[in-house]
Amino acid sequence: MTFSDDLTKLTSPGRQGSDIKKSDIPDGWRPYMELGNDGGVFVSLPRTAGDLPDAVDLFADFDLDPNQWVVTGVRRSRWQRWDGEWLESARVSVIPASVASAVDESDVEKLISAVAKWRPRTTAKPHTGTLSAVYAIGDTQYGKDAGDGTEGTIARVMTGLSGSLSRHKELTKLGRPIGSVILPQLGDAIEGCVSQNGKVLGRSDIQAQTSQVRIGRRILMEWIKAFAPLVEEVIVPVVPGNHDETTRQTITDPTDNWQIDIVSAVQDACAENPALAHVAFRYPERDNSTLAIDVNGQILGMAHGHQIRGGAAKWLQAQALGSTPVGNADVLLTAHFHHFIAQQIGPRLHIQIPASDGGSAWYRNTNGLDSPTGIVSFVMGDGYDPRRDLCVLEGETR
Repeated sequence: MTFSDDLTKLTSPGRQGSDIKKSDIPDGWRPYMELGNDGGVFVSLPRTAGDLPDAVDLFADFDLDPNQWVVTGVRRSRWQRWDGEWLESARVSVIPASVASAVDESDVEKLISAVAKWRPRTTAKPHTGTLSAVYAIGDTQYGKDAGDGTEGTIARVMTGLSGSLSRHKELTKLGRPIGSVILPQLGDAIEGCVSQNGKVLGRSDIQAQTSQVRIGRRILMEWIKAFAPLVEEVIVPVVPGNHDETTRQTITDPTDNWQIDIVSAVQDACAENPALAHVAFRYPERDNSTLAIDVNGQILGMAHGHQIRGGAAKWLQAQALGSTPVGNADVLLTAHFHHFIAQQIGPRLHIQIPASDGGSAWYRNTNGLDSPTGIVSFVMGDGYDPRRDLCVLEGETR
């Protein structure tokens, strides 16, 4: 060892250099933002576990305008800090609102173009009569990954279409004078991204809302094209669901809703084809989440069901007391609660539609129960008992 080496030791006070505090945040979840003209991603500031807000609320971490960006995906991570506290952060994928709008409009244009070329396969004369057949689907929630996911839900709905067409054939053979078909759209068509403060995106197999909406449009169009040649009129009434809400950041009209948009886009497409001129669409009025329509002398009332507290009977009594249109319904259709109910409420019949989604592991784990799926069919009209032909089609037990 040279003197110079010894000199270094002699002159050095000891261990040199500062310690760097180790971060409690995993490398992949440190806050950052990477956005371009076509979108990008940001990772939020960490929060105490359980306090992570809705994805859109996280825009404030980077001073992003929620009106300028649309969330297309959310991933969450949770880790434990040195003191034992659990933290959470979210990785949020976004695209410009203008891009999302262009994608949405592009799909509408494709749908309109395809429908304009459609012609009925059958040349048979449509059935006429004073009764209406109702085929009601509930809670498809396209994008939900529970059970067999969106793919399974689509398969159930399309199998339900085949079953509904078979049932319609049975009813006409029985001599029911059915001149119209009603296809109620009862809300929660898509899984969306607003429920549970956006946490539903963590269990979505299709996170892009535009894709979820696109599925809803195209499947509704298949149902309409299947029934259109069979009757004088097809009626598509719609009410908004809670999963279909476009935002919960501000108070909006309940009809500002993806379920409403799905039906409205399909209406635009149908308007381009004379062969679908007998398809009618009905929507709630502004600031209303319920709808009542006259069906050959009987009133069919519809509500998604998320506005019901204390049971349908109590809610319907209050609606009747307030003289609302739905309060005067002879038949009330609801969804939302994911299981089938048919109950008489005085002179009125309440039918709750089972869900068509893949089920709920959370409900099964907490209550030990699963509900069979299915599509509800019945016939109604002036002087006709809607209980007479009431049945559940293509139901699956879990």
